[in-house]
Amino acid sequence: MNSNPSILTVLSCIETALGLSRGSLKENSSSSEINNWDSLGQVDIIMALDVLFGGRVNSISEMADANSIPEIFSILRRNHLLS
Repeated sequence: MNSNPSILTVLSCIETALGLSRGSLKENSSSSEINNWDSLGQVDIIMALDVLFGGRVNSISEMADANSIPEIFSILRRNHLLS
């Protein structure tokens, strides 16, 4: 049984971190398309994902440079946090 959050849960977490309405982000969204996804938004995303994943995201340095949902998902998968 997989206890990791689902893709939809991660998207919802990022939307909340960026102050976006539910359903605003898609699996292929990037920072260039989202006004709130600036450097401060990036920090908010990392902090929110760190809470969601029980403190396991903050130590992933490459997350600071992730500028798209596919890139975030890829990093989470490489770190065995997302299936």
